[in-house]
Amino acid sequence: MTISLKKGEQMKRIADGAFILAVAVIGIALWVSPARADELDQGKALMKTQPEQAAALICRWAQVHPKEKKRTPEALALCGRLLDRLQDSLTERAEKKCYWARGAPRTPACMQAEAQSFNARFGSGSFAYEHAITYIPYTGVHYRRILSDFPKSSWAAEADFYVLLREVRGHPDKVLPRIKAFLKRRPRGQWNRRGKLLWARVNEDIWFVHRKWSWVLFNSAIAPDELLIRAEPYRQESLRTYRTLMKDKKSFEGKAAAQEFLKLQAQQEDGVTYSIVNDSSPGTLDTWGVQ
Repeated sequence: MTISLKKGEQMKRIADGAFILAVAVIGIALWVSPARADELDQGKALMKTQPEQAAALICRWAQVHPKEKKRTPEALALCGRLLDRLQDSLTERAEKKCYWARGAPRTPACMQAEAQSFNARFGSGSFAYEHAITYIPYTGVHYRRILSDFPKSSWAAEADFYVLLREVRGHPDKVLPRIKAFLKRRPRGQWNRRGKLLWARVNEDIWFVHRKWSWVLFNSAIAPDELLIRAEPYRQESLRTYRTLMKDKKSFEGKAAAQEFLKLQAQQEDGVTYSIVNDSSPGTLDTWGVQ
């Protein structure tokens, strides 16, 4: 027996079917979307507007997924970039709580407790309190994990450079070979250029220190002319490296080299000590063109 429907009833059933299908598709999309937009994706979306929240999400994702070859190195690197950038503001917040606020305990123990709270949020070993300078710096632990667990990752060069920046304080005989070894490991590309910029800046630092103080004096003084003679080879090496970098005029390193070359050529220093002496600071990754 064949049942025929009027045209209006047919159209209504078609419309009802289309509505049910649309609802089902939306439901599936809502069910799938959160799975795709995990903490790593959410954190990446917040990096520019809410870097601290982004760091919490990305660093936690890296802890929960320690061995994903494709995404974990990226998460570790982004976590490292963000914590490197946040270390000043986090330290300032801790200082306000421990020393500046009314009724503050004004003790190193308070700062140590703040460092522990940062580690609980961003990962074990992320921060370590340095009492001598009342500072809670980022340790680079996520970058070190990239080098140990993902040495062939595309993020390994960045990690290698970051760790190197933490090893440029000390005598030139130890610091310069470390930079040379990095340049040998990273013979081309942007990280090689950054290594050369570091090489130039460290040589400029050595020139500055030699010219002003030399290294060690035992009950005697070094004549000013002798200081200049000891310093000049480092200035010349720095100028030579700056010239090399200046050939790539569009790169960050080329632009930075052009500015620093002019000052050094005029026997002036840039006012920044990146390396060698105890109170030097290589700066955050922003200082080296990493956004």
